[in-house]
Order: sequence, then C-alpha cells, then structure tokens
Amino acid sequence: MSESTSTARFRATVEYDGAGFHGSQLQPDVRTVQGEVESALSNLFDGPARIELSGRTDTGVHAVAQEIAFDAPPQWNEGELRRALGAVLPEDLALGRLSPAGGSFHPRFDATGRRYEYVVSTVERGRTFLRDRAWLLQDPLDAGALTELASGFVGERAFDAFAKSGQPERGTRCRIESAEWRTVQGRAGGPLTFRIVADRFLHHMVRYIVGTTIEVASGARPPSDLEALLANEPASRAVFPAPPHGLYLTGVRYAEGWNRAAGVPWLTESGDEDRGRTR
Repeated sequence: MSESTSTARFRATVEYDGAGFHGSQLQPDVRTVQGEVESALSNLFDGPARIELSGRTDTGVHAVAQEIAFDAPPQWNEGELRRALGAVLPEDLALGRLSPAGGSFHPRFDATGRRYEYVVSTVERGRTFLRDRAWLLQDPLDAGALTELASGFVGERAFDAFAKSGQPERGTRCRIESAEWRTVQGRAGGPLTFRIVADRFLHHMVRYIVGTTIEVASGARPPSDLEALLANEPASRAVFPAPPHGLYLTGVRYAEGWNRAAGVPWLTESGDEDRGRTR
C-alpha cells in the first residue's frame, strides 16, 4: 500500500456470484475476484494495479460485502472512478459503495468483525433457481433446534475441529459474537438462513459449523459429538463442510460500523434487527 502523494487511495464494497470464480484471492491460471478487479483497474489506469481484500472466500462462495482497497493515479476522482469501474466489471461482479480512503486503511487489518450467512432450503418449488444459491435438503429442519445448537458456538475458543487449516501467525482462536438460524418470512418450510458474526473465521469454518449443526439437528450425528468438537476432543467421525454455494459474506465491520446491512439480497427475512450502521 502506498503513502505517496502521487496516488489517491480508495475503498470499495463489491459483490459477486461465486459460481464463476475460483475464490476471491488471486491464483495463477484460474478466474478469481481479485484477478478480475485488478485486470479492470489495470486497464483503466493504463498500468499495473493491485487491490487488498477484507478476507478470503472459497470457490463457489458468494459475497455482497467484500471490502477492497487500492491506490489510483491522482487524476481519478470518486465519481469518475465509480462510473468507469462499474462499466467494465463482468456481469457476475458488481461495484457497490466506493469512497476515498485514508492512506493507512487496510480492509483486512482494520476490520473488527465479519458476518456470514448460509442459506438452506427444503422447499420443492424453485429448486432449479436455488441450486447455486442454497444448500438443498429433502427433509424439513427445525429452526429452533438449530439455533439452540448454534448458541453453543458463541464465545471465544480455539476452533481447530471446525477448520480446514489455521493461520500459523494468529492461531485458531476466534471470538463468535452471535450465531443463529432464521426463518424466511412468508415461506413456510424454508428457506432457512444461518447468520454468524465473529472477529475472524478460519478456512471452511462456517461451512463446518453449518454441516455439523444440521447433522446433529437431523439425528445423523449424536449431540455428544458437538460437545466433543467444541472442546477439541475426538468425535465419532470427522466433520464435513456444507457446500460452498449456500454461503454468503454479508458484512465487514469497521470503526464506523458495518459496510452493508445484514441479509441475503434475494431473501426477505423476518426479525432482521442486526443491521447496524453503514458507512
């Protein structure tokens, strides 16, 4: 990140349909969110451009609140950059808010919280539409039972059992502020959404939590397994991650508040109090 007066620093909130991306982070020879944004900016700036992201999403995972930051040539102002970048991004990647940022702003290190939401549906009608947007299950789910199980995740602890990998420099401890399942207003039997807020998340952590919670609630796994896993003790069998296409990054929190209101855009939820301030 540059402190030079020869560049102007911006931050932006972007959203994307994860089905067409091999995750958010730049990788060689595959299509990624970072790669598409950097390519678009490089064309606009007529030179190399690099962005920083608030966090990493895996292949197939969606986002409506991925925060990014980048440096631009000084001749670009906010309005011109918003119009130009919005016009050249691909159809499955959209620009939300864009604003000037302080030279020291970093979308990952300045974040104080992240919010993910996971969508599960057992409704027969509309399954074709939902196949890349939700985890489709056959049997009904009890939102109350799921929320009771999810409440056990709240607090600070090591989440080794619910992570594909940790971060050696930061360990596996995370502080979960809230975790609950919600019904969608006016849609009896589903979909359901799982909303979780934490200071940080480990690789596949939300998907492991969702998969394990649903297994226990449906009777496919004994409740004692969840207690054991939360204590980082052996369970009857390994956890499995829920599919990536039901997962959405829906908010990143900074000192001024959340960068986006809670909720998955194509759903209308009841009892949606966790909206907070947006910049």
